[in-house]
Amino acid sequence: MLIDNKISRFLTGPYIYFGIIFLLSGVLGILSQRWVFGGINLFIAAFLYCTYSGVEIDTKKRVFREYNKWFGLFKTGKWKSLDNYLGVTLVPISKVYTMYSRSNRRTSSAKKEFRIYLVNKAKKPSVAIKKCKTLDQAQNSLDEFSIWLKMPVFSIKK
Repeated sequence: MLIDNKISRFLTGPYIYFGIIFLLSGVLGILSQRWVFGGINLFIAAFLYCTYSGVEIDTKKRVFREYNKWFGLFKTGKWKSLDNYLGVTLVPISKVYTMYSRSNRRTSSAKKEFRIYLVNKAKKPSVAIKKCKTLDQAQNSLDEFSIWLKMPVFSIKK
């Protein structure tokens, strides 16, 4: 079975506004018949919105690869063996995005997510293989990965 999970986008949080700026300036450039300017900005916007990273796992061959998918079309990454890892674990992550304005005022936003990791020989989370929004979804996915990969579940030490 081949498992393919998207882990993260190229732009996240408030930085997505950079992509919006390139998209709008590209559309305005095309509408005002500035083809080169508009085309370059649309190209950059397509790169920012469509590029992401992920993990692909082949359970029959017991290999995986961390990849980047450029423009949503081309995958790059090397295959590695699952035998170098002891098991899987669940790690809760709090992401805080902070931006400063020109007048040095701070704006922050926080988001909680759960990631399933492969555990390396040092018994530490090493490679993220799935990202989940809720704890229930993460627990179910952790059980599924444990069964699919035939690996034990590790608890993280605090």
